[in-house]
Amino acid sequence: MNGGVGGVIMAAGLGMGTAQRHVGEVFGDDFRVPAGWSRMLDNMPGRSVVTLLSRKGAWWTRECFQALYVACWIHHPVEKGSYMIQLDATQAANVSDAYARLLQKGDLQSRISSHLSKQGASAHVGWDFLKGYGELLVQIEGTGNAGRYLFLKCEGHALEKGLSMSTVKHGASWVKKSLTGSGSTASKALKEWASNSTVVEGRAAENFSKDYEKLLKQLGFTSVTTTVEQVVEALHRRAGFAHGLPAHVKGNTVALGRAMLGFNGYIALFRRQEAVLKKNGVDFTAKDEAELTDLAKRMIATTTPHSEQHYNEVRVTPADLDLSISNFRQFVA
Repeated sequence: MNGGVGGVIMAAGLGMGTAQRHVGEVFGDDFRVPAGWSRMLDNMPGRSVVTLLSRKGAWWTRECFQALYVACWIHHPVEKGSYMIQLDATQAANVSDAYARLLQKGDLQSRISSHLSKQGASAHVGWDFLKGYGELLVQIEGTGNAGRYLFLKCEGHALEKGLSMSTVKHGASWVKKSLTGSGSTASKALKEWASNSTVVEGRAAENFSKDYEKLLKQLGFTSVTTTVEQVVEALHRRAGFAHGLPAHVKGNTVALGRAMLGFNGYIALFRRQEAVLKKNGVDFTAKDEAELTDLAKRMIATTTPHSEQHYNEVRVTPADLDLSISNFRQFVA
């Protein structure tokens, strides 16, 4: 994490067997050598996310969005996951302008999505980062107090117009995800790496598990954009407490995450109030407790508080990414 994957890339370049196997099996051709990573990051001026986001939309290319995903992966490698880069007002305007311009030029292709706002764009042309992942989904998310975010997700197959083979495969993966809460395996090698190391996380996505969806349904939530704060507050009321959450944890994911954990935390409270929850229509299970615990840890792990968290998506700031790129470049110049 935080750029440490650069050590694996360096080790592979030095001929170390396990690292060479991971790099050879997981990454596209360009990313098997340090120079390929550097070329991708060069799509950002100064190899800096902050600097790129300060550029007007006319300056951007499709490769800028691709480089941002690679920066996110350097920061927090995942087998399957969704990244959300926090944007200030100027950055959001620049990203929105770039997105619109590249769509108009055809360098990004508009596509429907099963994620959050349900509308995004594809940056899959020339995309060969992770083997088995041929799609890069780009979306602009968030409004009002929640702020604006650039949403990036790598998927197994591009969703193209017409009944192409990639569209069929994408649809099959979506069906599996809708039934099980998890999509099809796109890279067995990456899945194995994630399951056997602390370098890569297996799953860090915003789409809910089936168990979590069941809990949300009992609480009366149906939206895919339901936040952890909404869930905790609803559980608190169903547990027999009329007052809502205190002001200092509302709109602050780090504070909320901390308040959820520990002997006096909300999760422990819900466990103690299981009978009251049951009476009020909520079957609070051990799986629910584990899910909320993982979500609390996810929120605490961010260096900067965010106003909301949907589920297990990785929320980052541009400064977070630049720090990880700096760490990465200690291994990969």
